[in-house]
Amino acid sequence: MNTLEIRTHIDQKLTTLTPEQLATVWNFLESLDRQEQPPQTVLEKMGGYPEFFEGSSDLSDRDIRKKIIAERIQQRHQQRHQ
Repeated sequence: MNTLEIRTHIDQKLTTLTPEQLATVWNFLESLDRQEQPPQTVLEKMGGYPEFFEGSSDLSDRDIRKKIIAERIQQRHQQRHQ
């Protein structure tokens, strides 16, 4: 089916819809426009990266995260036991 055939078929179907069905179709089409924006990451939804992670390298790598967390724990331990 080419684009013109598809448009004609859609137009034919739209003429048979009730106002409620048309509203549903319109809401669906609007939702497609909203989905074009890239989805937020979990951290972005929570308000951003923790302050102590700022300026760090690629935190998506588990080994790097573990190293940073271990360093923070070591620093706290040394501060408490001095």
